[in-house]
Amino acid sequence: MSSTKVQQPDWIKPVSKEEPKLRLYNSLTRTKNEFIPITPNHINWYCCGPTVYDHSHMGHARNYVSTDICRRILQDYFGYNINFIQNVTDIDDKIIIAARQEYLFEQKISNVYGKVNDELVNTEQETQANPKFPMYLKASKLAHQTIFDENAKNLPINDFLQNIKEISMPSLDKEFGSTVNDPSIFRKLPSYWENKFNEDMSKLNVLPSSITTRVSEYIPNIIEFVDKIIENGYAYSTNDGSVYFDTFKFENDPNHDYAKLQPWNKGSLELINDGEGSLSTGQSSKKSTADFALWKGSKPGEPSWPSKWGDGRPGWHIECSVMASDITGETMDIHSGGVDLCFPHHDNELAQSEAYYNNKQWVNYFLHNGHLHIQGQKMSKSLKNFITIEQALKIFQVDN
Repeated sequence: MSSTKVQQPDWIKPVSKEEPKLRLYNSLTRTKNEFIPITPNHINWYCCGPTVYDHSHMGHARNYVSTDICRRILQDYFGYNINFIQNVTDIDDKIIIAARQEYLFEQKISNVYGKVNDELVNTEQETQANPKFPMYLKASKLAHQTIFDENAKNLPINDFLQNIKEISMPSLDKEFGSTVNDPSIFRKLPSYWENKFNEDMSKLNVLPSSITTRVSEYIPNIIEFVDKIIENGYAYSTNDGSVYFDTFKFENDPNHDYAKLQPWNKGSLELINDGEGSLSTGQSSKKSTADFALWKGSKPGEPSWPSKWGDGRPGWHIECSVMASDITGETMDIHSGGVDLCFPHHDNELAQSEAYYNNKQWVNYFLHNGHLHIQGQKMSKSLKNFITIEQALKIFQVDN
């Protein structure tokens, strides 16, 4: 009798399937890159927060809601533990001017009536090439009508003052701005608008940050950070008590690259000067027009803090570098903000941070959101062409 040999059936080898990879559109490469966090399952994310001196508008809503959606996807769908840091800029040229003007308008309104018509004439001479012309013209017409129109004589005093406010404040600031020295004046306005911003974000259901940082709470850290950049050879002080970043020295170092995000804009004086702020002076002492302020020597009518270079205040770009680095260290996973911040703000953040740490890459992934436009221009507080979040929510309120 012959026996049949029993054999096991063939085993089918599983086909290897590559795990799906998360890819992010990275402004540093202008393409989608595989996302690899520094620490597994954990993300350190720094988001450029608001400069608080006026209403938050729908452009801000577009930015922070978009960021919030990305944050929720990474956190709730992909399961990352996210340390979300967002700053509040409460020291800035725009804030200083706005705080000064609000204070002077309240204190000296009785002195301005005769100046309003002169302001109107000057405004009418602006050219259409100036993007702020419509804003100036609208404010001038309203003030002129309020003062000289017979039908406006019976306006309540509060309405009268509100109508002439925009056109009278620049005159007041020009004449009396240098006399405003009380530090509480410069704290009052940003504190008020920070609270309003938080209320608006809550109404939009935007998640609060894990950590909120404020520039005013980081002055000693900023001074130390600037001093280290000087020590590393990438910054220099000037005779007006300011400190500037040496872009030529940094760019020509083989271990560093300047303007990683938008290298084609690094020679744009318009963008550079806008980033420096309207109160910047003494820039003739800079080595190069491309150099930017790390520390600004303060003038009368501006807040100041003591430093080894003299009484002064932080430059705009250094603020975010110091606040972010304090939490994330010498490298972070994600940095985000509006696309208008690419150059010079974010490019200068990268440069000064990499100069401080003497490393090659301070941020691994940069995420940028686009703008809202209205009548062909970016919705902006500085242009006053915005629809506030509060106004929009009143118009489009949806009952639960």
